[in-house]
Amino acid sequence: MPSANEIHETAVLTNGGATNGIKKANGTNGTNGTNGANGKTSRTLHIPDLFGGILSGDPVENPLEPTIGSASEEWTKALTKMDPKTAKILSKANFAYLISLAAPEANEFAFRMAVDWCIWAFVFDDQYDEGEMKDKTIESAEEMIWTLSLMDDSYPPVDPEKHALRFMFQSTWRRFQERNPAPDLQQRWKETHRRCLYAILKQVWLAQSQTGLDVPIPEYMKTRRESIGSYCLFVVVEWAHGIKLTQDIMDHPSIATCERAAADLTWLVNDVLSYKKDLAFGVEHNLICLLMRQGCSEQEAMDKTGEVMEQCQKDWDDAVANLPSWGEEKDKEVQRYLGACRDVARANLWWSFKSGRYLNAEEAAQARTNKIMTLTN
Repeated sequence: MPSANEIHETAVLTNGGATNGIKKANGTNGTNGTNGANGKTSRTLHIPDLFGGILSGDPVENPLEPTIGSASEEWTKALTKMDPKTAKILSKANFAYLISLAAPEANEFAFRMAVDWCIWAFVFDDQYDEGEMKDKTIESAEEMIWTLSLMDDSYPPVDPEKHALRFMFQSTWRRFQERNPAPDLQQRWKETHRRCLYAILKQVWLAQSQTGLDVPIPEYMKTRRESIGSYCLFVVVEWAHGIKLTQDIMDHPSIATCERAAADLTWLVNDVLSYKKDLAFGVEHNLICLLMRQGCSEQEAMDKTGEVMEQCQKDWDDAVANLPSWGEEKDKEVQRYLGACRDVARANLWWSFKSGRYLNAEEAAQARTNKIMTLTN
């Protein structure tokens, strides 16, 4: 069964006569125009269908979102002594909506923990993505070590006045243990967070060494699928929904393939939707930018990104078709878990459109209905 990595490497990297095997092309291959009175020219970029396959259909919302979301936000703002500008950004982001779509069956206790965790994850990651730690490898590694050590049960309670984010993470971890102390599930929490933090640290090192766009595409993809945090959220939803699966089932190749496909679709959606914003802010940590640096035109890079998304969908379908049976009850739990993985990927898509994190309302409608993105030259 070919993976998204393999198809990407085969379809994108083996074209002859180009840097890193990618055929050279000049220009954008888009439709050019002029933006009326201001005289600025624009170009139209055709983007993939983001609402197909496992991302299709209307998600179910958790009715706890309005009350739990505001309570979690206020808790975070008070703990971190958040300034008014950042607090406004946090409220606008509405992470509770993301969790509402990812964990529609969660009860009040589980939903609150999941929202607290989600806010922690984004605030924590923002330090290394756009914040002061984005190119400080040693300092970042030190914080990663401290954070991972919080999952040691012998670690003393964190002082929230000194280390607010560490306190938030320790709080979510202890609530996770309180609800379901199953050793397999706790180990999955630890392992997915270890992998995620390592991937974030790798991105920091690439930024500091200024080699972020010089990595092979499969390596870029591997880092992105871990740093995006999807695997961590899979575990959170598994816990919140009370899904009961043993590690031997979780280790089956078909389940691993579905997890990878859902995680890849999450960051690929982000790379497509964030491309316009990334151009405006000079951010190059994007698959489309990487492909253009290696020889593709802008439209070719977007098309190839779409091909990777299509392969993710095929990988998912093939993996589901090859699932064995573990008995009626276990099979039901497997389907619930795969549904959780799908819901996480779809939640990210819907939340990205609703929150306006990448596109305004007009741009979002254009992207969804016409599958185009208008860029200024």
